[in-house]
Amino acid sequence: MIQAHVVTSENKHLYAHEFDQFLRWRHDIFVNQKRWRPESPDGRETDEFDTNAATYILGIEDGDVVTSARLIPTSQPHLVSKMFPQMCERTGVPCRSDWAEWTRTYVVPSKRSVSRRGTLTELCCAVMEFAVEEGLSAIGGIQETCFMSHHQVLKWQVTPLGLAQEIEGEMCIVAYIHVDDAALKSVRRLLGIDRTLLVRRGPLKPFIQDGH
Repeated sequence: MIQAHVVTSENKHLYAHEFDQFLRWRHDIFVNQKRWRPESPDGRETDEFDTNAATYILGIEDGDVVTSARLIPTSQPHLVSKMFPQMCERTGVPCRSDWAEWTRTYVVPSKRSVSRRGTLTELCCAVMEFAVEEGLSAIGGIQETCFMSHHQVLKWQVTPLGLAQEIEGEMCIVAYIHVDDAALKSVRRLLGIDRTLLVRRGPLKPFIQDGH
């Protein structure tokens, strides 16, 4: 099972090797495989949203990063607000410090599984745990529609902000997941655990920095 390390601009110096590994996996998956971004000469994938506002959840097993998530307050510039605002036609683009956009999730090939108790579910558990601890109200963003069925398995309450559209050959939708203790208990029950997956090292500021 993963240990989910919380990494921000404040403690990133403690994770130099792991963060480099994270960026290289991003390049392999989002550039080489999915072709979402142009190739980078240094073999690391970054974008304009890798700012000091971002919080990363790095799922680590045996010293290696095997899964990840990037969380950004929607009160800050984020992927949906800058690139896909037209996909929030039902509600408008979220702009709240207690709503986190969740992007750059992957699972390395050796840890991918069809099991409902796999690494992806462990990451989801860690992200929900972080969201509950930080007092967030919702987490989500643009995602492949196949993830909606996974949310149903976790018994999470999900609200689409618009209609699904095809992007780069894949059907995607902007949707947000309701954060509460019940959602955390549900995914923990599925995994058969009652303990934390999060690891917090060094200085970490609260995720919510202003009123909402």
